[in-house]
Amino acid sequence: MDGLYLVIRSFADLDLGHGLAVARAFDAHPYLRPVRVGGDPARLKVGDSMQALVAERGFPLDWLTVRRNGRWPDYEGGDIDLSHGRGAWSGSHVDSCEPHELGGPNHIDPWVYHLHGHKIEQHWLAATMAEEGAVEEAAALFEELVTAVDAAYGYVVAEARRPNGLLSLIDHQLPGVYWLNYFGPAFRHTHPDLGRTPGARTLESGGVLVRTAPLPWIDTDDGSGREALRRVFDPEAFRFVRPHNPALPSVEAHLAASPGTMEMPWTSFLAQKAARGKESKHAAARKRLDARVGERPAPQVPADAIEWSTSFDLDDFLAFFAHLKRRLGGELARPLGTAVRSVIATAPLDDEDEVVLETRLGPVRVRWFIDDTDTVDLYLFGSEDVHAVCEAWFSQE
Repeated sequence: MDGLYLVIRSFADLDLGHGLAVARAFDAHPYLRPVRVGGDPARLKVGDSMQALVAERGFPLDWLTVRRNGRWPDYEGGDIDLSHGRGAWSGSHVDSCEPHELGGPNHIDPWVYHLHGHKIEQHWLAATMAEEGAVEEAAALFEELVTAVDAAYGYVVAEARRPNGLLSLIDHQLPGVYWLNYFGPAFRHTHPDLGRTPGARTLESGGVLVRTAPLPWIDTDDGSGREALRRVFDPEAFRFVRPHNPALPSVEAHLAASPGTMEMPWTSFLAQKAARGKESKHAAARKRLDARVGERPAPQVPADAIEWSTSFDLDDFLAFFAHLKRRLGGELARPLGTAVRSVIATAPLDDEDEVVLETRLGPVRVRWFIDDTDTVDLYLFGSEDVHAVCEAWFSQE
């Protein structure tokens, strides 16, 4: 008798519903369910219902799990790491990347991003597996979990056969062939013989579950089932190859095989970071503008000033403002003009304001309204010469 390790990897588009499904799977097998979850240490009591705890705490789930917490080695734990969208990710600065990671000679982003996905890991000791029915409970739990998270890959292995790294990068290398093996739809597409392997069943998820022996223990497994499964794959599949092992489905293939968003999790993170940066820049620019305006009496725009207006994309607005700076000079070419430019360029949605600037062609009222993301509605009020300068912008495009 030996302990068991359960390992699952997913690239699916997950949300609270999937988290609840994972919890229900554990609740269906209370003997194997963790008693505490949470941070390090795990302090949240699971009680009689993990589903109730997930419903209360919400999503994502970034939990360490504890089922048995005696003096080491009398300890059973694991991880439930499920995020919104396609899962966990990391970024590497180009200075620390291998050339093959940079996405070609035109790579201009100083960072390279890597999708790691979602994971579930759980360890049970031999004493737990020695109880009657525990092994079949573990097998049933594994099947329910891979279905719950639309897994890309997973396995259950006896502790004696545990690989050095529980979860390798599955587009680089398969860690091995074990007692229970799950291959998601992308594997089924690239390796159609999986469904014809002894002990294989195609699940409702579209993936293939392969049980290579009745029991996971070394002394009861003659290895024939594992060898039959291993022969489905090219030997290269079990060697570490990067950036992508051609004998295995790519991360992109796993994403395509699992319906949902194709927006990578770092995209929203970077957008939020950019938004926070824009807010900070706007506040600083607004402070500079208010200070500059307060330093001098406001120029007066004649009552017969001519209006000129249009709508710009942000990039075009910046180019147009540079045109005004060259042609009109005055305060547009001084720190006050720079502050106006920065305030408009970083303004939030629905921001509306105006300022009067002195130029070589007389006072100009600059009014703006931000009615869409990265779009500026600009209104200028000034002399006929100012109007002509604005019109000249279009003739030089």
